[in-house]
Formats: sequence, C-alpha cells, structure tokens
Amino acid sequence: MKLNKEDIMQTKWFGFFQKYWLYITVILAVIIVAVSSLSIYREEVLEIDPDVKLEKQSTLSFASAYLDTLNPIVSKSEDTYYISKLIYNSLFDYDDNLNLEGELVQSYSVDTEKAYIDITLRQDATWHNGEKLTASDVSFTVNAIKSYGSKGLYYEKVSKIHTVNVKDDYNLRIYFNNNYNCSLDDLVFPVLPQSEYSGTRALLNDTDDFVPVGSGMYRYSSYDPDKRLVLKSNEEYFGEKASNTVSFEILPDKDMASSMLKIGSVTCYTDIGSERKSTVEDEELQMYDIISNNAEFIVFNTEKDLLSSKEVRQGICYAINETQVLSEGYMDDGILSDTIYYPGFMGVEDTGKTYSFDDEKAKKILAEQGLEDTDLNGRIEDSDGKDVSLTVLVNNNNASRVAAARIVEKNLERLGFDIEVSSLSWEKYNDAIEKGDFDILLTGYEMEASYDLRRFFDGKNPWGYKNNDLLEKVRQLDRLHTAEEYTAIYQEIKELLIDEVPYYSLCYKKMGLIGVNTFKADRLPAFHDIYRNCNTWYWEKKISD
Repeated sequence: MKLNKEDIMQTKWFGFFQKYWLYITVILAVIIVAVSSLSIYREEVLEIDPDVKLEKQSTLSFASAYLDTLNPIVSKSEDTYYISKLIYNSLFDYDDNLNLEGELVQSYSVDTEKAYIDITLRQDATWHNGEKLTASDVSFTVNAIKSYGSKGLYYEKVSKIHTVNVKDDYNLRIYFNNNYNCSLDDLVFPVLPQSEYSGTRALLNDTDDFVPVGSGMYRYSSYDPDKRLVLKSNEEYFGEKASNTVSFEILPDKDMASSMLKIGSVTCYTDIGSERKSTVEDEELQMYDIISNNAEFIVFNTEKDLLSSKEVRQGICYAINETQVLSEGYMDDGILSDTIYYPGFMGVEDTGKTYSFDDEKAKKILAEQGLEDTDLNGRIEDSDGKDVSLTVLVNNNNASRVAAARIVEKNLERLGFDIEVSSLSWEKYNDAIEKGDFDILLTGYEMEASYDLRRFFDGKNPWGYKNNDLLEKVRQLDRLHTAEEYTAIYQEIKELLIDEVPYYSLCYKKMGLIGVNTFKADRLPAFHDIYRNCNTWYWEKKISD
C-alpha cells in the first residue's frame, strides 16, 4: 500500500506531530545532549576511553627492601618475615580477631599445669618437593631455631620449648620449660622440611643460595637478589589455591613504593603514614582501610591522690568526647576500642562506647567523690574548697596526639577542671613520664600480635602502674589453654580493665592498603600478615583495541 501526501496529512500521527512538534524537538535535543555529555563524562572525567578495555591481570607486584636471605630461620629482614608466611605454614596462626587457630594442626589438647600440648597434624600437607609434612619436620625446625640462638626472629618463642616428642608421623607432644610462660602464641613459626638438609647446621649455613621449600599457598619460582623474587601458586596446597602469581620488586628504599606504583612497577603496598589519604586522592589511587596495631590511649597517673580513685578516673572518662577526639584529633583515621586491647580481641565484641561521652554522668560521679562546683564559679573544687587542676602530658612531635590533647583539655575545662597541657619534646616528654610529672598522659604503643601485655600491669612500664589482680588475669593468657578458654579469660580481663580504667583507649589507628586505581581487594590483609588474602587480589590493565 502506497500513501500519497494528502493521505499522510490525514493520519492521526501527523496531526499529533503537527500539534506538539516543538515539544518533541526539545525532548530530542535533550536526549542528544545527554548522550553526548555522558560520553564526554566517561572519557574525560572517568577517563574511560570507549576504545580501551580492561583486562584482569594474574600477577601482583609488591615492593620489598633488600632481602638478607630467603632462609626464614636466620633472616633478620622484615620483608623475608612477611614473604615467608606465603611460602611456609605454621602450627598455629592468628585469625582476624587474633584468636589462634590450627594451620598445620588438625587437633590438639593441652595440660595447663604440666605445660605440654599434644598435637595431631593434618595429613594432607605436603612440601613443595612432593613429600609429606610430618612431626619430625616440626622437631627439626624447633631444634634449628634453638641452635641459631637469640639472633633469630623466632628464638624468643621457641626458647620456651623444652622438648618435642615425636610419637609417629602425625602425632607429637611439646613440653614447655614451665607452666607460667608458655602459650599457643609460642607455636607461631614457619615449619621447614628436614629432608632438604643433612642437619640443622646445614640449614643454618644455607643463606646466599637458599631456595625455599615450604608447604604454603605459594612456592618459589625465581629470584634475582638485585631485581625480584617471584612466587607462583602451589597447586598441591591443602587449603584455598592461589590463582595468581606474586612478585617482589627489590628496591634500594622501600619508601619508593608509591613512586614505583605510579609508573606501574608495583601493584599495591601498605602505608600507615598520615599523608597517605592526600596521596591517594591526588594520584587517583585505590585504598582499603585496615586496623593497625598502633594503639593511642590515655594513662592515668594512679600515684596521684586524686587519680588513685577509680571513680574519679571513670568520671573523667565520661567527660571526654571520644567521637570528637577521633574525628578532629585523629581525622577519623582510626577506630574506637573499649580497652587497650585490639578491637574485637579474641572474638569479644567491642562497641567503642564503654565510656560514651556524658557530661551529666561525669558530674554526678565526680560529685559523689567530693569534686563539684559548689560556689558556682565554673570551677570544680575538692572537699577542701580548692580548685582542682590537672596536667595533660603529650609529645609535641605528634600532631594528631597534640590535637587530641587539646580536645581533652577543652572537654575537661568545660566540666570545671583547671587544665594545663604540657607539650614537650621527645626527650623531655620521656623524662616527665619517668618522673611521674603528669596527671594524664597521652601516648601510643605498637602492639605485638601475641598481645603479651603483662608489662602494662607489673609496675615495670614507663609510668610505673601496677595492679596485681589484672596482672594475674593477664598472665593466664600466657599459659596453655584452649581457644575457648583464652576468650573467657580475656572477657574477665576486659571487664576488670573497664572497671579499673587505668588506661582509656582513644583509638586504634588505621593503615591503608594502597593500589593502582583498578586494584581490587575484597578480602583484606592484617597488620601482622600484610600479604594475607593476596591470593584473592587482582588489578585490571587497560588494553587498547
């Protein structure tokens, strides 16, 4: 059927267009502009070139300083320590909450009083050379670490072991020297194969040309001490297999990592520096936050009469605006914690609001201790009618800590205390701590994964705090127990710490996993294992058609 001009003009569609032609033209123009703008946005703002495709890469490149040796028993290199976690397995290792769980251990039982642990090894662990991992390898490794002595990274742990009795290929009993200084933490060290060496001396002397043979997720591929170390997936690994290859670029200075990332020689690196956020923003990089082991906290000088009262300490804690300290003092670069222990330690949930900011509650608690503004002049007086003054000590070379101290100052002044912030150089700061010349101390501490905090309660800490009840509880964490028993013990410690509050946690600082802008890491590492879960990381490379 063929329509002529008159027929077309008679159709209802022609009439509709004739009536609304202006609106239709405007709508079409808007659509054209929107499509054009989207194309410009994708190409110029998002830098997405329509002719460029992204291709998933199966090799990750990390930065490493010079490696003294790949032999983990004799190495003193921090990088070898972390790399070894990819190549070797340990009897036990830490989970995300710092609980200890079996890695090579299938099952175990402990005798706390007799200080021994019976271990059954998993039977599906094999060395990279194809041989089975057995109890004799554990005994061999312990003897090698002991033989190397205190120069080694693992000696402090293994020196607590008295003997290793091998019962059969997969069963052994480990006796410790005593029952008050031993724990599962002391069984975190890389296990090496006995069959690769004629004896412990041969292992310890193998340094320059050492080729690692482990049982871990990754295995040795190649190594040039001046360029790079390459590890490939261990297809026989008993756990989750890696689908990628990892290389470690040997740099004269590991601080060059960010520069190497810019030119594509490094995929990602970890950084705890305060400038990392601006670097990430300026360079349009990817960053994932990780909770570090850097604890920031307040120490109360319990030798001072006023602060010897736990109720007074509690009242002061309620007067501190913890969210303001975190957001304005530490620029939100941290996480609140209930105690000086790691957030969620041993699986015990933290709220970060144990002493949630409450001026009225603070005033009530302090008033019950005879500290209140009786003459309504805005100043708290003691029972003798004297204004109450407090000295806040902080080191002046830490900008975040100084900022936090100023917020604490304002919080406590608002409550009615007369506050003096003593911001000193590092040397004078430490002198003041030693002399006890402070009421409130703002400080920080880099915690070990084992969280042996006995020193915080035995009077041998820099500020001289001692609490025998807490010390006895904390000592229990350094005896042999099951994982469930450790959690129960920490729960008691936490409750006692919150009640006594000799320390008030300000935050745990964050660190960043920084990568190229197409880097993806759905499962993050941990401060004590910076390459953990790297088998799940990847990045995408731009490929032009």
